[in-house]
Amino acid sequence: MKSFLTLFLLLTTLAVWGQLPTSPELTTFLDSLDVRLYQPFDVAYKAQAPTDNDYLEDHARFYSREEKLEIRLHFRAEDARDPYYGMPHLRAGHLVMNLGSNDEDAVTSVHSFGEEEMMVFNADWARLFTFRPKRSYSERSQAQLIALYREGRGMVYLVLLFDRPPGNLEDRQLLLGFRAEDEG
Repeated sequence: MKSFLTLFLLLTTLAVWGQLPTSPELTTFLDSLDVRLYQPFDVAYKAQAPTDNDYLEDHARFYSREEKLEIRLHFRAEDARDPYYGMPHLRAGHLVMNLGSNDEDAVTSVHSFGEEEMMVFNADWARLFTFRPKRSYSERSQAQLIALYREGRGMVYLVLLFDRPPGNLEDRQLLLGFRAEDEG
């Protein structure tokens, strides 16, 4: 019994230590879009104030000193009056062109997710964009933008910013997803 209690306390401490510190307002907003934030339990993150930039309003921003990884979250509820309504590929592509560097040697790559990742995201459409961000957006040398879309809900953007990719970068790409229809 004593070892069970010790194990329980250790796991509880690790779970709290590694979670992204979310505000009640962010949690309510995530719930309104049926978005789930999968918490990383292996590394500590600190919430940071959103940066002021002309390209994308951050709804949340986190940083891990251990991973040297910055995470920015942005959410856009679907609106039938939006010129990009029902066209997530155009909205995401337009955003990446705005966030990406205009340097002549800058390269942007696009990755389509496989069936497994799409099941985790529970999205109708998803893409991963890797690019060099504009300096006015971030001082980091590399960025990955994971864009998720679900019809009737909207777009979710997860931006990962780093100079060197951490070893668990693929895990961080799966931090957000839409809730399944049967989830409460």
